[in-house]
Amino acid sequence: MADSTLDSELFLMYDNWPGYATRGTREVPLGGFTGATHHNYVSAVYGVGEAIWVRNESAGQPGWSKFIYLQIGTQNADSAIAVKSYCVPDSATVWYQLTNDPDSCIKIPTPSGVMALSAMTDAYYGWFWAAGVCPEEYVSTLGGNFTTDGNVAAGPAIFHDGTGDYVNLSVADTAPEMACGFALAADV
Repeated sequence: MADSTLDSELFLMYDNWPGYATRGTREVPLGGFTGATHHNYVSAVYGVGEAIWVRNESAGQPGWSKFIYLQIGTQNADSAIAVKSYCVPDSATVWYQLTNDPDSCIKIPTPSGVMALSAMTDAYYGWFWAAGVCPEEYVSTLGGNFTTDGNVAAGPAIFHDGTGDYVNLSVADTAPEMACGFALAADV
């Protein structure tokens, strides 16, 4: 089936990442989650795996959103990571390294994925949307449509190998697939 889309307000991501997250907007990094002093940055400025829960109120769906600080491993040579790129584990030994390439990830489908907040560089560190409602209040460019495989129905969803050789959303349709989130409606 051809790729389709699902609006940012119609998808909730499950928290499938380890560790404890701080709560509250007072924890937002200086310059926001895409600030130049810490996001898409050559070295880790925050602890790898550090996570922050924030309350999304003024844009998109109201509710809690989780951001997590991780590293890009290698990205798809034909489809560079950009805002709204799905990223999944890239290494079987380094849990915090990510890729958007379904051919180099450790497993597709996977329950542990995140959404990129911006373009990213290989081996650089940054914040990613990891759980909850889409945090449009904190990263406005996340608002709008996300790619799907054209098969998403309301219910559990997984990260999946897309037709354009990138990771997108699909319906969870077999027993071993662990959902990464929940679609409130079918894709269009």
